[in-house]
Amino acid sequence: MRHLLFIPLGGAIALSAQAYDQIPQQDGLSGNVSLGVTSDQMKTNQIATVTGTHVSDKNIDSLGGSPDSKSYTKVVPAFGLSYTLAGSRTQFFAGTAMEDFINEDSVIDLGLRQGIGDPGNLRFSLLGSTPQEVWKDPYVSGADRKTTDRTSNGFRLGWENIFQSDFDVTYTQRKIDLNHERSGTALGLSQDQQDLLDRNGKDKKLDVSYRWQIDKDNVLTPTLSYIDRDLDGNAMKMDGYQADLGYSYLGLQGWQFGADAFGGHLKSDHTNPIYDQKQNVDRYGVSLSATYLEPFGLKDWSTRAAVNYGEENSNINFYDTRLGSVSVGMSYNF
Repeated sequence: MRHLLFIPLGGAIALSAQAYDQIPQQDGLSGNVSLGVTSDQMKTNQIATVTGTHVSDKNIDSLGGSPDSKSYTKVVPAFGLSYTLAGSRTQFFAGTAMEDFINEDSVIDLGLRQGIGDPGNLRFSLLGSTPQEVWKDPYVSGADRKTTDRTSNGFRLGWENIFQSDFDVTYTQRKIDLNHERSGTALGLSQDQQDLLDRNGKDKKLDVSYRWQIDKDNVLTPTLSYIDRDLDGNAMKMDGYQADLGYSYLGLQGWQFGADAFGGHLKSDHTNPIYDQKQNVDRYGVSLSATYLEPFGLKDWSTRAAVNYGEENSNINFYDTRLGSVSVGMSYNF
């Protein structure tokens, strides 16, 4: 749900009779800055804090059930900047992006987009993670769990407007690093068994999307993704597919409306040493958003409200993850 859930709060969607081109025809700087507030309810046994906000309990009673829900509120700043050299069809850009809504996994994206004529546009960017903490050993019960930093840095490659069409292909790869990985230590597992639970490794994703402009007011964007959680612990490795459908409506003057839904399935080929099962996960989520342009007559400003829900439902209840969110915010566009 990255493309819809976390577009800039006032981000306008450009429409034309031709293929959508992300490189403007004019030189110069453009972008937006926004500030929002979200009220969230999350359940997870893996994530401890997101940008300093606690999202799960330190102490859990057992390893046999789903995690308890935790409610919290946080302030969410965001930005998107680009500088275009129209003559050479070059664009430099930077911004914030949500990689995985369900797991509150966001990045800072810094890169270059280059037009190459009829074949379309190529893009390359570096990704840096925003602050997140996980539990050193999430399998501790009856005592306080300790936190450790998790980083996810990497890159993104893209081929956009392929041969002047509305097809895009994007590949993202990030290296997942935990400062201290201690999974399974409290259970007295052997070193080989602990190694099966290692959450370090790589996260890879291949997206193929198509932007279908039905008419001047309606846009559909289907995306098919292959997800590969190539982690060092074999029991934590999973891969599978996900389908996403985004919809935008622009037919009401001064307003923009969006809806998004996704569903997918991931599976592991290796047995978890704690639960003696191979993990399977169903992923699904929905989002609804409304953006009001120039509220109170404020030129270049917009306000946005959104309701989001996402879930990872595992055959091993301990790994269930769920996030519901209601957000409001304002954005300045230039």
